[in-house]
Amino acid sequence: MKTKMKKISKINYLISLVVVVSVASSCKKATTLDQADNNTTTTVTTANKIAPDGFNFNTTKQVSVNIKLLSIDNQPLKNVMVSLAPPSNLVNYSGADLFKAATDGNGNISASVTVPASLDTLVLKPAYTGIIQNSKALIINNSINVVLGGTAVCSGVLAQSTAGIPANSIQAGGRLSTYGADQTIYTYMGKFDSYGAPADYKVSPSDVISASFMTYLNASLPEGKDVRKLHPSYIAGGTASDLKVVQKADVWITFAYEGAGNLNSVGYYAYPTNTPPKTTADIKQVYYMFPNSSMPFSGGNLAQGTKIKLGTFDAGTSIGFVIFSAGWTGSGVNSNAAKFYSTSNLNPEPGDLARHTVLLNDAKENLFMIGFEDLNRTTASCDHDFNDVILYATSNPVTAISTDNVAPVDTPVDSDGDGVSDTFDAFPNDPTRAYISYYPSKDNWGTLAYEDQWPLKGDYDMNDLVVNYRYTLISNAQNNVVEMTGDYTLLAAGASYNNGFAVQFPFSASVVKQVTGQRLTSGYIKQAGNGVESGQKNAVIVPFDSYRSMVQTPSYFINTVPSNTKFASDTVHIYMQFTSPITTATLGSAPFNPFLISNGHRGFEVHLPGNAPTDLADMTVFGTQDDTSVPATGRYYLSQDNHPWAMSFYQGFAYPTETSPVWAAYLHFLDWAKSGGTQFTDWYSNTASDYRNSNFIYSK
Repeated sequence: MKTKMKKISKINYLISLVVVVSVASSCKKATTLDQADNNTTTTVTTANKIAPDGFNFNTTKQVSVNIKLLSIDNQPLKNVMVSLAPPSNLVNYSGADLFKAATDGNGNISASVTVPASLDTLVLKPAYTGIIQNSKALIINNSINVVLGGTAVCSGVLAQSTAGIPANSIQAGGRLSTYGADQTIYTYMGKFDSYGAPADYKVSPSDVISASFMTYLNASLPEGKDVRKLHPSYIAGGTASDLKVVQKADVWITFAYEGAGNLNSVGYYAYPTNTPPKTTADIKQVYYMFPNSSMPFSGGNLAQGTKIKLGTFDAGTSIGFVIFSAGWTGSGVNSNAAKFYSTSNLNPEPGDLARHTVLLNDAKENLFMIGFEDLNRTTASCDHDFNDVILYATSNPVTAISTDNVAPVDTPVDSDGDGVSDTFDAFPNDPTRAYISYYPSKDNWGTLAYEDQWPLKGDYDMNDLVVNYRYTLISNAQNNVVEMTGDYTLLAAGASYNNGFAVQFPFSASVVKQVTGQRLTSGYIKQAGNGVESGQKNAVIVPFDSYRSMVQTPSYFINTVPSNTKFASDTVHIYMQFTSPITTATLGSAPFNPFLISNGHRGFEVHLPGNAPTDLADMTVFGTQDDTSVPATGRYYLSQDNHPWAMSFYQGFAYPTETSPVWAAYLHFLDWAKSGGTQFTDWYSNTASDYRNSNFIYSK
C-alpha cells in the first residue's frame, strides 16, 4: 500500500476532484500519519525477504560483445555496421535491433550492450554482402566472442542448424528426378551432403573469390539496400536477366554469398534463345545446382567458392535460373515451394515487381554476377536488395556469354572522404557524421516505472511515474558519438505528488557542448551555461520537472484507473551535442542512471536499485524510514525486505492498475525476485495466462 495519506487522496479523488485537490495539497514526504504507519518494528529474515541481498531487480543484463569481421582474404573489414537482434521467434522483440555499431580500423567491435535478461542468443547481422547473415551467437557468461568472415567463415560460440540427410542417401553415379506439379522434371545434379551442399559434383579446387569481387559486390548489391533506389538501372526494362550463350562453351557457376533468412534452393534451366518460355510449363527440366544455398552457421554448409559445371552449351542457348523460396526441407528440395525465375514473365508479381534476378558484368574478372530476391516482391517483408543468393557465372571461352544489355558492376564511392562508402554512410556529404543507432531500437521504447514515496514504502503498483524513452546516437566514422537525442514521453502518473524526471550520464558535464529541449516549468532546476543541471560533476539532464506539464489535464492520477479518461502525453525531445566526439565506453549504456524527483523536492531522488544518487541528492534521507541504503557498500534504494522503488524494462511494460501491486498483476514476479533473477526472466513479457492477471494490468 501507499501511505495512508496518499490512499485517502485517491479515494477522495474518485468522489470529487475538489476534495482531491484539497487533500493532495497537504501531502508531505513524512507526515505523522506516515511515520506512525511505518515505524512498526518488524524483524526481517532471509526467509521473508522477497529477493536475496545483492539483487537489483534488473530485467536486463550487460553483455560484453567482441566481434571481428574479416574479408575473404582474411583482412580486417573496417567501417562495417553490425546489428545485434533477438531471435525472430521472440515476438516481444520482433524486428528490433538491440545494438548497432561499426567496426574500427582493425575490424573490431568491443562494447557493453544492454539486452533483456531472458535472452541467451543474439542474431548477428553485418551490413556487408559476403559475410554470413543471421548467425546466432550464444551468450556465454554474459559475453559474445565471434569472428565472422575470412577463410574460416566464422569462429566463436555459434549455433548451427543440424537439419539434413546423409550424403549417401542419393545413389552414387545416379541422378534422382521428380515431376513437379507443373510437369517439369526436377533433377539433382549429384549427391549432396547432410546440409544440402554439393558433394560429388563440385569442381576441385574451389574458386578463390577475390577481394575486388567482394568490393564490387558490396557496391552493387549491398545488404539491406533497395535496388530500386540504389541502382534502378539494374532492373530497368530491357536489361538482361538470363545468360545468353553466343559461342559454344563450357559454363560454370560459383557460389559467392547468401544473405537470406530462408533455406533457399537454386536451380537452372536452358532454352533456345529465340523461343523463351512463356509459361512454366514450357520449362521441361530444372537442375538443382544448390539444394540448400545456405552458408555454414546460417543453416547450411555451402562454402563460398563452391563451383559446379553446368555443362557444355551451344550458341543460341540461354540459361535461366530459379530460386525455390525456403525450398530446402532437410531431406531435399520441395519442388512445389514458391519459385521465382530469372525469366521475369514466369513470376506472379505485376509489372516491374516480377523481376527476381539481377545480372551484372564484371569485365575485370570476366564473370557475370547473379543476384536473387527470394520473396514475393509485393510483400512488406521483401527488402528488394537482390542478394539473398549471389552466384557468378564463368565460361570458356570467356567471350561466349553476351554482354549486351547487361549492366556493369558498381565501384564504391566515398563523397565526404571519411572512409565510409556512400552506400553505408547515413551522412554521405558530412565527414563528421556517418552512422545512426538507437536504443532500445528505432521503432520501440524502453520503459521506467517508479514508486514515489521513498524513503517510505508505497503500494508497489509501480505506476506513480511511468516513462517511455528512446535514444538516438549519431557517430562518426571512428564510431565515436558526436551527438545524442533523447525522447521521453509520459505513460502514467498514478500519484498526487507532482513528480519530475531526470537522467544522470556517466560522463563529465564538461564534455557537453549544448543541451536543448528540456521542459522546466517549476523553477527548482538550475542549469549551467551548456544546459546540463548545475552543481553536478557528471552530466544530468531533466527532461521534465513536473509531469503535469506533459499532460494538460486537471487529473492527479493519469492513465492508471481504467474507468477514467486516458490522456496522451507530449514527447520531450532532448538534443545533446558534445564538445568533441566521445567513445562508446565513455558514453556508457542506456538507460544510464534515470531517476524520479519526488514532488518538487530536488534532494529527494528515486533511482533504480543499486544506482547511486547524484551530487544534489539529500544524503541525510538514506537509511531512514523503510530505506536501507548503505552508500559505503553501494547498496541503494532497497527496503529492509529488498523491495525496490523503481524498475527498468528494455522494451515495454504493461504496468499495473492503481493500487494493484506488481505481484498481483504478474504472477511470477515474486518467483523471479526470490530466485535472484535466475528464474522466470520473462515474467513481464510472457503473455500466457499463467504469467499474468489482466484484471490488474492497465489497458485502455
